Amino acid sequence: MVSMKKMFVYGASGHGKVVADILIACKQPNFVGFVDDRADLGGANVLGLPVCGNGQWLQQEAEKMPVAVALGIGDNFVRQQVAEQCFAWGAELVTVVHPTASVSASVRLGSGTVVMAQVAINPDSRIGRGAIVNTSASVDHDVEIGDFAHVAPNASMGGASRLGTLSQLGIGAVIIHGVGVGARSMVGAGAVVVSDIPDGVVAFGVPARIHRKL
Repeated sequence: MVSMKKMFVYGASGHGKVVADILIACKQPNFVGFVDDRADLGGANVLGLPVCGNGQWLQQEAEKMPVAVALGIGDNFVRQQVAEQCFAWGAELVTVVHPTASVSASVRLGSGTVVMAQVAINPDSRIGRGAIVNTSASVDHDVEIGDFAHVAPNASMGGASRLGTLSQLGIGAVIIHGVGVGARSMVGAGAVVVSDIPDGVVAFGVPARIHRKL
């Protein structure tokens, strides 16, 4: 956690609320509010904290003082764009872990990644930048999760399985041991991935089958 910089959650809608709630649960003293590009949220209060401004406002703040940003955006591609903007502005992307998550000491978490409540991540797993490991997800040993990927609530990844950059493993979906999902792919809710899924496709079902390209 950052100790000196003012901290903002970028995104004040549903996913941003969950990220903010983690910072509150962690008693992060430097968390002062939200940033959101939606005009209708300007000046609003979310979880008792203000929406301070939009991205342009944050850029101006970053020019005046050190700032840190927790990524509160669920869409993988938009989250990547925002992360790149924040980096260009000199803002630090913080990694956020809920206090009830169980994360092995040998796990590597990339900057800007968020680990939600009741998650388990086992030894020697590697999580990229800006990823989401969502509520009650299970990530076993030696798993690889790419940058800006999303493991949805209650999803499970078996040992040495892989989820590619910008891909999403849907709610309650499973990747079995040693199997991989490529980059920019989506696996539907409740699917069971028993063989490798390539880049840029939508797959769902039990077992998961490719239904279309993205």
